[in-house]
Amino acid sequence: MSLLDRRGQPPASRPNEPLVGADPSDLSKVRPGELAVRFGFGAAISLVAGIISLVFGATAGGMFLAFPAILPASLTLIEKEDGPEAAIHDIDGATLGAVALGGFALASGVGLRRFSAALVLPAALATWLGASLIAYVVVELLRRRLDQRGSTKPL
Repeated sequence: MSLLDRRGQPPASRPNEPLVGADPSDLSKVRPGELAVRFGFGAAISLVAGIISLVFGATAGGMFLAFPAILPASLTLIEKEDGPEAAIHDIDGATLGAVALGGFALASGVGLRRFSAALVLPAALATWLGASLIAYVVVELLRRRLDQRGSTKPL
């Protein structure tokens, strides 16, 4: 997680930016070529995971299948359109989601040994969602605190 930029400083201040948000109007800005790139990356990563599964077994293949298939394409497109800082911010979110996915795996692994999937999978989903949101809010609050400290330091 990049709480500091490349120079070791807090990222540019974002006091008016909400902690969480989505803008549905951005969907109209997605070009067909961008969708094709994302689809291609996703298919290629899924194919590699399938090959790994055939060669090394389902456990190894499943670990690679858990890789966010469109992340490389998304980061490339975000960096191209919005710059490296926006791509880094997206990496932070993906990292937090992936770490929280460990909570999903733990809840699933333990729960499925004793209970039905109909009970365990919604609980594991809630675990992932809760861990993701908590991690995001904590990191964003830390960022804002660093931003405030950075803006009060004398030059």
